[in-house]
Amino acid sequence: MKRIILLIIFFAFTVSAFSQNDGAANTGLAYLKLGIGARSIAMGEAFSSLSDDGTAFIYNPARMNANENGNVTAMFNKTMLDMTTNYVGAKFRIKKFGIGIGLLKTTISDIEVRYNPGAPLEKFNADNFSGGISLSYEVYKNLAVGITGKLLYEKIYIDEASGFGMDFGANYLYDNFSFAAVLSNVGSMNALKNSETKMPTSVRFGASYNYKKDNLSITGAVDGYKVLDGGNFHGHFGAEGGYKDFVFLRAGYMSGYDNKGFTAGVGLKYKSLYLDYAFQPYSTGFGSGNSLSLGYNF
Repeated sequence: MKRIILLIIFFAFTVSAFSQNDGAANTGLAYLKLGIGARSIAMGEAFSSLSDDGTAFIYNPARMNANENGNVTAMFNKTMLDMTTNYVGAKFRIKKFGIGIGLLKTTISDIEVRYNPGAPLEKFNADNFSGGISLSYEVYKNLAVGITGKLLYEKIYIDEASGFGMDFGANYLYDNFSFAAVLSNVGSMNALKNSETKMPTSVRFGASYNYKKDNLSITGAVDGYKVLDGGNFHGHFGAEGGYKDFVFLRAGYMSGYDNKGFTAGVGLKYKSLYLDYAFQPYSTGFGSGNSLSLGYNF
């Protein structure tokens, strides 16, 4: 019994830390609120109106047909408390339809089980997984809607739970502007041991502007984000400058969080291949996060 109590306390602390200090949100599955993709993270996760690669599965399913290119994107992230995040996503377009898939896994490894001073009794991993498919459709010229269905799984020590979630998105393009609205994580989970985990259902609204002249490009983006059940409202802001569509510098800021704010990163692109890096410092002794993404357009 003491061992189980200790695990519950540790897990509660871990969820609190990895929920990114989202106010008093009364939900679990904090990994569903994490930023995905080094470009997005470097731009403060202001990405609901910008995602045009495999990360559209995370940010806005309506962006699956944002351009004519197909894409596959992979990301590795290592962040506070030795948490690792791996993601692979892909999307392609068929006329007015966009189709995509995404696979997301987070792991906290080597958690010690102990209830007395001394050596730990044993170690275990905490794992979370999300995987599914997205579909978008261009309803009118420059207006697209999208939907994602995803299977969810979590395992803490010997306890497991599974569930199903859905995301709904819309995107409208006007000249160099893009506008987005997304409702995410609508669904339910089975009980983990004796308690059901509540989904972090959230809303996100975003806008972005892209300017290009000669060899220079400038992109600015802003998102408003809120978990519906008790979460704070957060502003996400990002900017990107590019030269010759080859090298990119990025910066971002996220408001309303206790232990994170500014972000930065760099990107390189050569023909259809690109490599992105993001750096995210944390306060209150949580260290920093480093993300690396590799993508290919086809």
